[in-house]
Amino acid sequence: MPPENSLTGSAIMRPRARLIGLIGEELISDEPVALVELVKNAYDADARSVKISFEGQDPGKPNRIVVIDDGHGMDIDTVLSAWFEPGTIKKCTKDTSPGGRKYLGAKGIGRFAAGRLAETFVLESAAGDEEQSVFVLIDWGKFSDESYLDEVSIDYEVRPLPDLRRGTRLTLEGIRKEWSEKDYEELYARLSRLISPFKDVADFSIFLDIPFLPQFSGKVQPPELILKPKYFLNGTVDKEGNFLGYVAISSDIAVDPDEKELMSKTIKRKLVDADARPTCGPFQLEIRAWDRDRPGLEPFMNRYSLSITEIRRTLDHYCGVSIYRDGFRVYPYGQKGNDWLNLDLRSRQNPPKNLANNQIVAAIRISREDNPDLRDRSTREGMVFNAAHLDLEKWFIEALSSLEEERYDVRPRREKLAVDEPLFEEFDLSAMVQHAKKEFGKDSPATKLILDANKQIQAGVERIQDAFSRLLMSAGIGHLVDIVIHEIGAPLGKINRQLVIIENKLSSALDGQQFELALSLISPIKGWLELIYNLRKRLDPQTAGKRGRATTFDVKEEIEDNFHLYEGLINRQNIKYEIKAPSRPFKVIMSRSSLGQILVNLIDNSIFWIRRQKGAGKGGRIKVLLEPVDQGFSIIFSDDGPSVLLQNRIKIFEPYYTTKPNGMGLGLYIARLLIEPYGKIVYRDDCDLPGACFELLFERRVGR
Repeated sequence: MPPENSLTGSAIMRPRARLIGLIGEELISDEPVALVELVKNAYDADARSVKISFEGQDPGKPNRIVVIDDGHGMDIDTVLSAWFEPGTIKKCTKDTSPGGRKYLGAKGIGRFAAGRLAETFVLESAAGDEEQSVFVLIDWGKFSDESYLDEVSIDYEVRPLPDLRRGTRLTLEGIRKEWSEKDYEELYARLSRLISPFKDVADFSIFLDIPFLPQFSGKVQPPELILKPKYFLNGTVDKEGNFLGYVAISSDIAVDPDEKELMSKTIKRKLVDADARPTCGPFQLEIRAWDRDRPGLEPFMNRYSLSITEIRRTLDHYCGVSIYRDGFRVYPYGQKGNDWLNLDLRSRQNPPKNLANNQIVAAIRISREDNPDLRDRSTREGMVFNAAHLDLEKWFIEALSSLEEERYDVRPRREKLAVDEPLFEEFDLSAMVQHAKKEFGKDSPATKLILDANKQIQAGVERIQDAFSRLLMSAGIGHLVDIVIHEIGAPLGKINRQLVIIENKLSSALDGQQFELALSLISPIKGWLELIYNLRKRLDPQTAGKRGRATTFDVKEEIEDNFHLYEGLINRQNIKYEIKAPSRPFKVIMSRSSLGQILVNLIDNSIFWIRRQKGAGKGGRIKVLLEPVDQGFSIIFSDDGPSVLLQNRIKIFEPYYTTKPNGMGLGLYIARLLIEPYGKIVYRDDCDLPGACFELLFERRVGR
């Protein structure tokens, strides 16, 4: 029973009228988005076309927007029972429109986009099979006062509309925003990317009418520059994680994705690990890419009569990775500045190979049926960041790397970057070139020889600058490791001493059985500390004061120590490794850290590729053979993962070349640099295990 003198009862929630305006402001982020919502409504109404017109007495400053479609329209019953009910369940109870289209909207919120655009809103709709049409007038000002929502009335009328036989016309009077040319350009780009490039929607067109900007009037579609890129990839990631597609790279100007007979290469591969499956579900993708430097864009300048600035601006408007669900783009994926895959960061990590966000126009095709875990956010912008979303990111990057590998093969050198204070003295033979032209003529063999030498010198300096800057980054990380290795020693010692004190205190305070129980709790802690201590000991030779210093050590011991560093990963994968070496200690005098760094790169690569081929935890084998040679020793390192393709066996030692989706391409390159003072590293194909096989030959300066 309620307490005495308490007040109980029930009440009805009465929202204020301004809630309607808040819905439009909060869920519709800008004016182009608002118009996109109205276009989607036309599609849901089974329209074959929709037209957006900007009208007014001054063409340069229109005060009216008219949106008209040829859909099925609405009768008075539909308007009163569905359109006047925000959040109606009509679409929720059905997945498709009467014409069989997948509904794009399901909450009835899109209609409030009109409130974002203009002060008043007139809806005229004819169902086609009715003699009468519906006329509705909404003054959004009524929804900005303190009235309750159920007190606001909306006027409507049923009357003949001779100029509207079938469909819906929305007239938005009193445009709230003064549109600039930049706004119209953004609207055109947004609408031209709304419909999927996968031809899911073949019977729906969008038209714009902007009288003073004819370049943005007419049927909306991407510019030809976007339709015909330099690089092109199309394919499907199936539910098993297999990628099947084709890649095309133009040798002159651009490729036409519709001319499949010109496609250069079919790609078929398993992505991620052997047993991995995309939890996001299967999806299709299409990637168009360009080189944004002047040499890469000059052919497009000539073909389309555009300047470099105009081409780059167009790419800026269309660049990014969009997601299309059931034929239409999910906003804001692919929007300008929306680098949701962190492609720019990935490109900075490996600029010669990885594509940046502003170099690609890409599309991912999903559906509600095949990708149910990719769900909309409640704000209607973007999708929920769950495990399926993270998986979509990972699998797309894996597929993208296929195109990047092909691009690297035809364009292996990075674009030239301007620097204010170069680290290296500029090697420039231009004065010599000019002198040679004057003395011998520009077509003489001597002049051509000097020209070629100048190009080679510039390319070589550029590669050195590239490698040096990346190695400086690695050195910075190494400095942090030095600090950690040094600083971790003191707390480890203190913890060990404190444990001894605790044991002594417990031995005097507890009886025998209790003391044994306490020791059983302390024992694991001591074991974990020993693991940390051993890890520190193995890393100690890599610290700054000891890197590069020649010391005497046993080569087999160094090999074993580096395998111990990866013990956790090796055990998780269930890899069995074998080290064959002379029975007696094989000692040398050289930089122990150099040998360790080379071995670390090889072990790391083996673990990665074994997992990729066999699947997580599915085993694998690594074999290391240490043998003495004249003046030194050799190490043959092999595994049973995938072998390196014949055409890649030279490239794997180049800086930045990698077939890992997020690899930096420096491991084997650094190994090659580190071994050069002592000998060489080569790839072999005659080892006992069927995977990758490398021979490290240390034949000088090893102090045996």
